[in-house]
Amino acid sequence: MKFSQTIVWIAGLLCPVQTAVGEPDWLCTGTRAMVASDSTYASQAGVDILRAGGNAMDAACAVSFALAVTRPESTGLGGGGFLIAYLADGRIVAVDFRERAPAHATADMFVQAATRRPDGPPPSQIGYLAACVPGVVRGRAEMLERYGTMPLAAVIRPAIRLAREGFPVDEHYIGTCRGVARHFEKYPELKETCGYVYRRHLRSGNLPSAGERLAQPELARLLEAIAEQGPDVFYTGVVARDIERTMTERGGIIRAADLAGYKIARREPIRSRYRGYEIVSMPPSSSGGVALVETLNILETIDLPALWRQDPPVGWHYIAEAMKHAFADRARWLGDADFAPVPVRRLTSKGYARELAGRLRAGAVVNPEEYGQAQLPEDAGTSHFCVVDAQGNCVVSTETINTSFGCLGAVDEWGLILNNEMDDFTAVPGGQNVFGLRQSPLNAVAPGKRPLSSMTPTIVLADGKPMLLVGGSGGPRIISSVLNVILRVVDLGEPMEDAIAGRRLHHQWFPDEIVFDAPPEANVLAGLRSRGHAVSEAYGTGVVQAILIRDGRLFGASDPRKGGKPAGY
Repeated sequence: MKFSQTIVWIAGLLCPVQTAVGEPDWLCTGTRAMVASDSTYASQAGVDILRAGGNAMDAACAVSFALAVTRPESTGLGGGGFLIAYLADGRIVAVDFRERAPAHATADMFVQAATRRPDGPPPSQIGYLAACVPGVVRGRAEMLERYGTMPLAAVIRPAIRLAREGFPVDEHYIGTCRGVARHFEKYPELKETCGYVYRRHLRSGNLPSAGERLAQPELARLLEAIAEQGPDVFYTGVVARDIERTMTERGGIIRAADLAGYKIARREPIRSRYRGYEIVSMPPSSSGGVALVETLNILETIDLPALWRQDPPVGWHYIAEAMKHAFADRARWLGDADFAPVPVRRLTSKGYARELAGRLRAGAVVNPEEYGQAQLPEDAGTSHFCVVDAQGNCVVSTETINTSFGCLGAVDEWGLILNNEMDDFTAVPGGQNVFGLRQSPLNAVAPGKRPLSSMTPTIVLADGKPMLLVGGSGGPRIISSVLNVILRVVDLGEPMEDAIAGRRLHHQWFPDEIVFDAPPEANVLAGLRSRGHAVSEAYGTGVVQAILIRDGRLFGASDPRKGGKPAGY
């Protein structure tokens, strides 16, 4: 489609979210096309592209660039991610545009950095040393060129407008700013070294209120440069040079050669079956697909739907036990498959699941070291969105800068906030990352390597056609949140609203405790504790975006826990 044929951002074409009477505003029903993201503005940008004649990949790129503006606390051009697309002709595409470690990265770099500055910020989490080489810009541009129909300039236009004119910030953004401000108070030097985030987003300590308008002229300038010159301006042009200069000045190790050498990776998706449905999810360098499928395979060996209805404590107990097996194997065996043999086939096999299921006990847990398998044979801040177009193309994509506002560092003149994905490696041997996860030696830092991720973009197929698109944000709780939604849709047949809003359980093997999203019922709590589970009194979960396709209708949902809204027609 020629650019002259696409009118992407005209006020008269802006379509409001289509919400049926009585539906919550985080749920949207349509019959032709749908976008679900954790930003109202990003969802709208995507659906406007679809109304203007674009396909799902065009819309996905528009959503991604808009999210860089409207969810700077969660994602952006300084991060990376994954994408799975189901194309109208039946092909399935999996793309890894995860960040990569710079050439000067070493396995002990963070141990040495912490030794030099024992009273400084955690070096794998805060500051420029924590940044990996970003992949979002290259990933989006290449997928648009290969599978889209619109020019890059057209799909970036909504994001440029949002960055230039600004938009009202919401409670999630404010809460994130409030949390991040504590780092700047604890380490005052960050107000200078990470000054862009402090000035632009924390308003130099005078934190904004919900509803205040956020404009980002520096980021608008970067988006305009990409729209006019393509991704090369970021990877080999003036932006790359400014990234290297900033890194050199502020203690980072990304260099122009790292950016010039960045490449996306096309992957074979993980494919499995669960109770007659096909699960399509992301392989390493994501751990999400492996952990999700391993958990589902274990749960398939029991009559979970009956247990969940008749004896909820036992149902939740088995879900927690299955998760513990999957997360134990994640900690032992997963890393970047381009650098080490990762036993994906074994971990996702039905036979292995039956072996693990044989260890399940209805009335008790087992010793923590008995989860997963200690030896295997040799065959051995994030944002998610979903898009469905009228032609039958579907995209699920998760992208991240890791924790809130990434490493807090930025390339100031471009408004480019950088990730802190180096913390997703096994940054300190034997230690845990910011999410409390134990990490495999296969995930050790190495030049060019992609850090292990928990992102879990997933498509569930019924009779070979997409039935559920789902993914989330929230570190390791992404995996459990996606799992909980799939179980509610497949095992309980719940509608989209109930599947998203329903109770969620998370267990990541270590620390050895169950975390719910809200206080569980008294009988559930008592039943779990009687079986030996520790149940945390702190509550939390991931944030899920999903689209359910049922009876010729599209049900888009943006998790109310973050404040996004879907859009569709």
